[in-house]
Parts: sequence; structure tokens; C-alpha cells
Amino acid sequence: MKNSLRALTLALLLTLAFSASAMAANNGLTISYTGPATLIHGQTAQILSTRIRKPGDGTVVYTLTDMAKKTVVYTETQTGVTAGQVIKWTVPYYDKDMSAKKPVRQLRASFLLDGKTYTYSLYYTYSKENGGTVTVEKGTWYPDNTACSFGPAFRDVRPGLTDKWYLFTPVDLTRQGTQTFEYIASNLYLIGEVYVDVYGDTVRVTYHNFYEAQGGNTQTLTEYFTFFHDLRSVTNVEPETMGDPGFRFGQSISIAGDLDGDTNVLLFVRNQVTYRDYVTDSHKLTRFWPNLKERRDLRNQMLAMMDR
Repeated sequence: MKNSLRALTLALLLTLAFSASAMAANNGLTISYTGPATLIHGQTAQILSTRIRKPGDGTVVYTLTDMAKKTVVYTETQTGVTAGQVIKWTVPYYDKDMSAKKPVRQLRASFLLDGKTYTYSLYYTYSKENGGTVTVEKGTWYPDNTACSFGPAFRDVRPGLTDKWYLFTPVDLTRQGTQTFEYIASNLYLIGEVYVDVYGDTVRVTYHNFYEAQGGNTQTLTEYFTFFHDLRSVTNVEPETMGDPGFRFGQSISIAGDLDGDTNVLLFVRNQVTYRDYVTDSHKLTRFWPNLKERRDLRNQMLAMMDR
């Protein structure tokens, strides 16, 4: 293969394949992609960047593995990393043996941070023409973030309960039929909708991620929801320590039997998700602006109806 005439272009796999341990991490990375990039023999291209969230030992190890050869082709270590710091990573042109007969080479890029490994896939794609273009995945991934249904924030109405932006939804269960609420991740993006269906004595809670039937880039890691009778009864909003409420999405719940007949309740949804702001390559998620007039008005209506 002639080094001066042949180039490799770099494309990114659409789905992150995180390890289970990385998903459970409280710390972690926000991963972004840049491009397009054309890699010529002997060169490197900056194609990845990470923003560090709450590092422990301040060391990040980046490893690039050729999945066909099962060998590490590149490694880089950054030390002294601080929270909020953005690190740019390079991907090298490394394989002089590639040819048009084997046009694609899958790589695995891994970041090791505080004992947790974040792993996803890349592709080298062979190009006969020097300087060929490539479409690089758009957007930013947000690993291991929380998602709630729209409503007031606990931190606003119960200062000291939590410093996190957990939202809750006051719901009137005397309303028959379907009530639809915005489903918000990271208090930043609208990722779907939450539905409360009431038919007679039965209530059912479900949710939907936008574009999930079209391969949308939202992955649900854990699910949790519960009902509170009133604000006074709320003493904990961390599902990891709240205990199992016995409710599941899609389950038929009796208002009389399971909710003691209470039809004026607070719905608390707190799922964990990994998502990309480009939910598909052609559709970007809508930003959640909490202070739009229509949202302020709706929150005020919710606050007015709920039991204190």
C-alpha cells in the first residue's frame, strides 16, 4: 500500500457499549466526538474529547484496541485531571497492511477513570482517494444521568431535602384517561414522555423515549417511580436508599387498595439513562428550558393543587 496516496477515514459507531461497572459510577465522563477527519499514514487526528466529572485520583488512561487482531495499538495517560476539564484525544493511522480488500477495521476505545472503564467502538474505513470525506457521529453522549417527569424541583419546595435537580409531578387521579408529562434528562433535554393512565380505580404509569422505534440513542439503565401522598411525607428522594415501592412501569395499581384512596398524589420518577443529544443522526433532542412562561404556569398550577 502506498503511504502517500491512500488514506483512512474515521467513523464512529452510533451506539456506546459501556461496561456495567461504568454505568453504575457516580463519577464519570461526558464524551464528545469531533470531525470529520481523514487519517493519512504517519499522522493522527483529534476526534474525541472528554469532560471529566468529579475525578478521584485525577488519572485517565485511554486505550485503543484493534478488535480483529486483539492487540492494543495506542495508549495514552493523562494525570492531574480536575473536575470540568476537557481532554482531547487522538486516533492514529496505525495499520499499513490495510487494503481495499479489508476496507473496515473495528477498534475499541476505552477510558479508565477511578477504576471504572468506559468502552465504545470506532471504525477505520479505507478510502482509495486521498482526502476523502467521512460522516462522523454528531453530538455528545451523557452517560449515567437521571431522568424525571416534569414538575417542581424538590430542592425548590423542600430546601435541604436534596441538592439535586430531581423533579416530581403532582397528579390528579380523579381525571379519567391519559395525562401526558414531559420526560427530562439531566434537567437539560426532553428525552420522551411519561404517561399516567386512569381508568376507574386503576392507574398505570408508563414512559416513552423519543425515536426508540427508529434506533434512538437513549438507553435506560434503571427504572424507579413511586407515589407520595403529600410533600410532608417526603423524607428521602434517593431510590438507592428508599427501598422498593412495589410499583413497576406498566403495572395496574389500585387507587383504593395501593394508594389508600388518595387521588391527589405526587408522582416521583427517577430513572437512570445514558443518552446522546442527537437522538438520531438527523434529530437533535430539544433543550429543556424550565423558565418558559408555559412551564412556569404549569408548575404553579401543580403546586396549587397538591397537598402540603
